[in-house]
Amino acid sequence: MISIRSWAAMAAALDTLLDPDLRRLLTERRDQLLDYGCELGDLAHIIVTQRGDTIAAVEAEAGVALASNLVTGDRLGSPDFEHSFEYVERHGCWLEAVMILSDDGFGIVLLVQDRVDTDPDLLALLRRQG
Repeated sequence: MISIRSWAAMAAALDTLLDPDLRRLLTERRDQLLDYGCELGDLAHIIVTQRGDTIAAVEAEAGVALASNLVTGDRLGSPDFEHSFEYVERHGCWLEAVMILSDDGFGIVLLVQDRVDTDPDLLALLRRQG
């Protein structure tokens, strides 16, 4: 898992990532967020999952139960479950999900590669809208 909470962490990730689609997406998000003129950690926590990452590990890193509806408490797998993401968008083989957590706009940006060895629960969570 790659956890990006600062501009320095973003630069390090961009310097080491090999996947061109992911680099392009992170570069675009970096450029959009730089316009706000503050530290990245004041705006967002970007989490890029990697092979072997589980939904439980991602939730622990995010500090929020991503697979639970924040209003109803319904969990992924429940027949009435609806996720709490603002949106889920596909970018090539990557799924991007954004969850706003506070009135000031701070949010979690989750990037998950849609491939056979990705945690099936993560894929089920994001493919509902992706």
